[in-house]
Amino acid sequence: MKTVRPPSRSCVRDKFAAARAELAAALVERDDEVDLVLTALVAREHALLVGPPGTAKSLLLDGVARFVEGRRFTCLLTKFTLPEELFGPVSLAGLREDRYVRVTAGKLPEADVAFVDEVFKASSAILNTLLRLLNERTFDDGSGTARAVPLRLCVAASNEWPGAADGGGKELAAVFDRFLFRKAVKPVATSEGRGRLLWAAGHAPTFSAPVTPADVDRAHAEAVALPWSPAAKEALEEVLRELAREGVRPGDRRQRKAVTAAKAWAYLAGADRVEPAHLEVLRHVLWDDPDGQPAVCARVIAEVADPPAMRAAGLLAEAEEVMAGADPRDLSSAATAAAKLAEVERRLAGLAGDARADKARAYVRGQLTKLKIASLGAA
Repeated sequence: MKTVRPPSRSCVRDKFAAARAELAAALVERDDEVDLVLTALVAREHALLVGPPGTAKSLLLDGVARFVEGRRFTCLLTKFTLPEELFGPVSLAGLREDRYVRVTAGKLPEADVAFVDEVFKASSAILNTLLRLLNERTFDDGSGTARAVPLRLCVAASNEWPGAADGGGKELAAVFDRFLFRKAVKPVATSEGRGRLLWAAGHAPTFSAPVTPADVDRAHAEAVALPWSPAAKEALEEVLRELAREGVRPGDRRQRKAVTAAKAWAYLAGADRVEPAHLEVLRHVLWDDPDGQPAVCARVIAEVADPPAMRAAGLLAEAEEVMAGADPRDLSSAATAAAKLAEVERRLAGLAGDARADKARAYVRGQLTKLKIASLGAA
């Protein structure tokens, strides 16, 4: 994510910038997920992370929950989970008065931040109530009047996309749509990441400047106030046209919410308005079917908006592929790999000014140095 500092920065924006750096430093190869969840928090939308067990989903979400000094709620859903576990037990005092009212203290309707694990395993009774709570931010405790809930962010995790285990998952489409941001989480892939994973002392983030729910509301208001540049507006419209040609047609609500998503992403990047590069975040927003559409969406956004971070990610993957096939003991192979890495490093240098590109370039330079030293030792 490119950092462009505006003439002035609010105190709350600085808190989010610090948290972003502290989360990224503690968690191995989770920069994209950190940015996505913080963007969801600023946008006051919800995020879904899907990936195999042991990929730090819970660690990230627990860290974000600790960053917000508000009421938290965490639950693991199964088909046996009862509504009382999420929404509170029925009041015995109410029953004595012939009223069916839930006591919501300490439960999801009272939370500022929530983490729901294995969300697609829940029963229909839970999902139906969850739909309204997530979308409308209201909850009927049985009194007959829907009351507003303080929920700023709900992050859900799952080991699989809806439909992978239930023959299509059409009944889960509604709850799936409630999560504006959706991303697949993969295991650590780079050699540097594996080194950190294996030998670093710990991965629990600590925060120098936590935020309150009021801070989150202020960040949301500041982000929503950001304008769009004419180039960014044109780029978004072109992205939507190209996606339609590819058969990807996000609904009207998702398209509308994409505007706020890009504003929140630009806000966290330190920008004073939305530029085409900030459309990068929409690769996690503008699709409905996880089977192929995310890749199409990412390609179209990369072609139209050309975000430097997306180019840097592609070049980094290219460098990892070169390293995986290099044999330092074979001088010819090592020389070929070194030349390819040098070319990747040169192309990353052309993205100077983007934090992700600068980090990727430093990593590639380090791998190139290691390769040369290993080759000299084998000579």
